Amino acid sequence: MSRTRILLCSVLAFVMAAPVAQAGLVWRPGEGWSDESGGDISASSSRDQLELAHKLEAQGQRDDALKAYRNLLRRWPLSFFAPEAQFRMGKIMEDQADFYSAFQAFQKMVQKYPSSTYFEQALGEEYRIANLYLAGEPQRIWKIPVGPSMEKTIEMYNRIIKNAPYGTYAPDCQFKIGLADEKQRKYTDAVDAYQKVLDNYPGSPVASNAQYQIGYAWMRASTNGDYDQGAAKKAVDAFQDYLVRYPNSDKAAQAQENIQHLGRKQTQGAYNIAKFYETQHDSRAAFIYYNEVVREDPNSPQAQQAKKRIQELRPIVEAMPGGVGPDGTPANTAQTVASGPQAPTSSSPSPSPVPADNGSTTAGDLPAPGATSTPPSTNSSPADAPVPAPPDSTPLPQ
Repeated sequence: MSRTRILLCSVLAFVMAAPVAQAGLVWRPGEGWSDESGGDISASSSRDQLELAHKLEAQGQRDDALKAYRNLLRRWPLSFFAPEAQFRMGKIMEDQADFYSAFQAFQKMVQKYPSSTYFEQALGEEYRIANLYLAGEPQRIWKIPVGPSMEKTIEMYNRIIKNAPYGTYAPDCQFKIGLADEKQRKYTDAVDAYQKVLDNYPGSPVASNAQYQIGYAWMRASTNGDYDQGAAKKAVDAFQDYLVRYPNSDKAAQAQENIQHLGRKQTQGAYNIAKFYETQHDSRAAFIYYNEVVREDPNSPQAQQAKKRIQELRPIVEAMPGGVGPDGTPANTAQTVASGPQAPTSSSPSPSPVPADNGSTTAGDLPAPGATSTPPSTNSSPADAPVPAPPDSTPLPQ
């Protein structure tokens, strides 16, 4: 084949293919070129591109609008219209219930365009999505719901705080991290989260709720075998702090009721331990715990029974080495009660910003019953009542 024929064939092929290649491109005044063949949706400038994306979104063509916004960001990432394009992408994803992708889109807006007028709006949308996850919105894998994730919820709140540590949403985010920890029964983590509210945002409206929730988290922990039995004491301390700091709060009455509830539990627990030691013929240990009952709640029915047993056991304990000390309890308790409880100390709570754990052993620190030589826990009595729910202490996500 001659060179001339080859050249003619090539030109013919190009001419025949050209109309097909350009068939999807359409020019419209004010919009420029756009590809309506199913591929890219493009305009000649960032302004025209934004207008095209707006029009597609208004017509309900969300997928095409997303493509148009993406094209704007790819071609003109530093344009004046780029922040709005990034924000609108997040809104479309949110409307499509693709909440985590929407959160990520808003996060890109916040990180790439922190000086944009859309910055605060994007934070607000992130906060709203995080609240949905706190309320139980399931995480999704390939768009398939697989159940709620408090870890993802905490991740979202932490990102919002990092974006604006002292912004509008930071105190509430820090508080709700504590709520998410409580939902996972991670009570120590929850207390730490609430304490950060008090440390970093002491003047915020949510600070009083944080102080209350510290007590409530410890109160819930006191019913959980995975936590040390000193949790009840820490709960009392925190509620006492709450009453000192916020005496006129609408939850002051509930805090006082919680303190009484915890006191009854501790009293019943000490009484159970005393009875246990009597069955083990350990009069000295029983004497210690009956005295603890009287100190905890001298007007309780258990205290009346404890007083009788104290009088009956006193001669026996006085005859033991060391006798009875000046406070009415056995002397040299630590040496004479082998592997038993230490002489109980006063459980009267003293206000402090954070419930302190000084590591001391109290009646409540004894292990739960299981072996014949182990006293029952102070928090496992049959008289235990359910932990009262705090009124309005857990704000619903907005």
